[in-house]
Amino acid sequence: MSTRKAPEGPFPYPTTPEWAEHLYEAITNTCAAEGFAPVPRQAVLEALAPALGQGEAKRVTELRRNVGRFLRATAYHVEQRGTDGALLLLNVALHGAATLPWANNDRTRSEWLHPSPDNLARMEELVDQQRAVAEWTMARERAKAAQRALASTAPRTEKDAAVAAVKNAEDELARAQRELQVREQALGRRRPLPVVRAVVEDGMPLAALTTEEVRAEVAGEVQRYAVEMLQRRARLRSYDLVESLVQEGQRESTVVVLQRTPVVGRDGARRHIWRGRQVTGNNRADARLQVFELVAQQLLAGVPQYLVRLKEEEENRRLVLLDLGEILRRISTLLNTEYADPDRDSEGRAERALRTAQVPARVVVGARNPERLEESLRQLNVHDHLRGQLNYGDMDRSLGLWSTLVKAYQAKGVLGELLAKEVAQGRIRAGDMDADAIADALVGARALDELAVLLPPGDEVSPLTLRDVAVRCATVMVFPPVPPRPENLPPRAHMPTGRYWPVVRTALQEASWAQSSTPRTDRRTDMWAAVVAQHFAHRGNPLAARGLFTARDVQHGARPDARSLVSLQTACCQGDAEAWEILVRRHLVPGLINAPEPFVTAGQGSEKGEDRKGVRRTPANAVQALVNAYTAPPEGVTRELLIAFAEAVLRAPESAGGTDLVPGTFWAPDALGNPREGTLADKGWFDTAFPKIASSRKRKPTEPPVDDSAGEESEKGEESGAATEELDDELPEDALTRMTRLRSDLTSVVDSSRDSVATAAEQLRTLLAHIEDAVQAREEAGTQKEHPDARIQYAEELGEIKKQGVEIAQLLDAAALAVMSL
Repeated sequence: MSTRKAPEGPFPYPTTPEWAEHLYEAITNTCAAEGFAPVPRQAVLEALAPALGQGEAKRVTELRRNVGRFLRATAYHVEQRGTDGALLLLNVALHGAATLPWANNDRTRSEWLHPSPDNLARMEELVDQQRAVAEWTMARERAKAAQRALASTAPRTEKDAAVAAVKNAEDELARAQRELQVREQALGRRRPLPVVRAVVEDGMPLAALTTEEVRAEVAGEVQRYAVEMLQRRARLRSYDLVESLVQEGQRESTVVVLQRTPVVGRDGARRHIWRGRQVTGNNRADARLQVFELVAQQLLAGVPQYLVRLKEEEENRRLVLLDLGEILRRISTLLNTEYADPDRDSEGRAERALRTAQVPARVVVGARNPERLEESLRQLNVHDHLRGQLNYGDMDRSLGLWSTLVKAYQAKGVLGELLAKEVAQGRIRAGDMDADAIADALVGARALDELAVLLPPGDEVSPLTLRDVAVRCATVMVFPPVPPRPENLPPRAHMPTGRYWPVVRTALQEASWAQSSTPRTDRRTDMWAAVVAQHFAHRGNPLAARGLFTARDVQHGARPDARSLVSLQTACCQGDAEAWEILVRRHLVPGLINAPEPFVTAGQGSEKGEDRKGVRRTPANAVQALVNAYTAPPEGVTRELLIAFAEAVLRAPESAGGTDLVPGTFWAPDALGNPREGTLADKGWFDTAFPKIASSRKRKPTEPPVDDSAGEESEKGEESGAATEELDDELPEDALTRMTRLRSDLTSVVDSSRDSVATAAEQLRTLLAHIEDAVQAREEAGTQKEHPDARIQYAEELGEIKKQGVEIAQLLDAAALAVMSL
């Protein structure tokens, strides 16, 4: 490496090791004085100090006589002071390319799976397959290059061998790509959310986060996916954030946490990667990296040397830079050199990155309770989004409400009590449960193994039973029990609602208990559906759960049955119709909605199209038909078929599929309960086996569920006692409601259409490249043209595709004209 002095300029260089040690000393002394746990030393040396702006380490510290170094009083502040989640934040300027987007972003939470062992194993298989696709892609390019390098006078055997090599590489690449699609489908085209926790050194938790140890390729794929989801959400932004940062820079100070990623390299070597993660301003972090022309996963796992090669260096395509300080030093050297050129390009990288050379940040350097660090950061993340410019997606909004609800139960100290009483049915005491760990598992911050203590007797610990108990928890927390109305309570007196219902009302900012309404029921149902969907690789439409819970469930609660899954299935085999209804409504419905081939959908069958499946029916009608089939079976339906179908639905998420089956699907059972190979269990089969019923069930006039929980909280109002029923026909939607709904859906429809057209264009580019390669291969091989009839047939087929393109253009013109009257 050259000893030449680095060029001066606006782009900062990493802090020297001496000042990095001074900064760590100041942080530890200040945290001790304020009563905070500090960040680890390695976090400061490897992530914070290299990222600091010019002279920042000296600016934020001071030397006190006979005491040591401390942070200046103006250089830090305490967030959430006086609470268990208080954080000490250092106000500094950071290098614009030093931080990465945080994968645990609240706005994209619906795009992640629970980190179950099965999902993590599928993730490993996916990354392996991605590598295989990359290797065969390179092999194909090498084979094509070798074929093109052959001289026209080369022997026929060499030409044939070159053609065979290209064909073999293309065949293997196609096979690898098909296998990759299978791996993607097994994960529902999502990724398991990385589990983060506080770093522990010498038995003491510190104010930094760490993930579980993974392979370096897996860590890079997680970061790539996180950025892709952020960019997908950013499409809703009304302006170009990248160009905004280029023109105006970043004015807002964002929160950064130091996070460790332990990885294992291909050679088996273990190392810890320390990087700053943007808790707030995730999109800005990604936009800045785009301005600097960097890729997030490379900044995490290693930047190839040829991308940041200095002037006096030779290019080495096998060299990867891992150290953050070295990466930023090279970037600053290159950009300062470019900036010093008076004839520099006004649209060059140095000019575009100038206003983001240093950006303001608040770095977490201390925590009152490091074990709750992630929770505190999630709240900052939610707050940042609530006042941001991008709207939440429907599922992300529901999951944000769920996170708020779980935190509200924790704050009131009733989470363990509620789950111990209603889910565990009093088998364990609330004090024996780790409520914090269970809360983290419920919001996706930990694996569901934490819920094993709630499993009913008879259920072994497995992905199926853990998923089922998670659904039970969600049901009882969203629809908590309310004690019955006292007989001697005057009509207009306060209605006692117990200890749990007020928690939900406050967290969701609802009206009083007496004001029962359909919107409130729908809002809670949507939240329940979004939470449940996170336990399945394939998400269904949350609207498919509409109507499955009623206003009565909201007012009086939806208590889970005390029996285990095994007990319920045994009771169903013995002829217990009530057990069958409970099994369907409380245990099968999530799997009926969230499946690769969903059986219960929201409105499917009403759209026109060749891929339409089933008939038009409401979700409640479909579920009721399955319930009724036990006591009044349709033709061809037997009890054995029902039991086999129920078991297949429960176990489908863990199904590996087969030669003709997508993972998560299964063959429809016959009358004896045996699978009928070749007959896929999908909505078409379901609607045929369990046809639409003429009328819905009439609810029994039962008393509200009993709740012996003590509490003085109440709601003023009168119990309506109104019964509910489902009509044979859907109620017509008024014009104003329809207009509002259609307008709100327009953005997603436009985005979906844009993605579809972009996909079609990409496929056509692939088609053209394929044809050109085929023509070139024929010319190089010196063979005759394809038979005229075959060429004419291809031309006719391409003409048909062109006609469809013309029709698409006409439709877009009509849409552009119509939207002006919106």
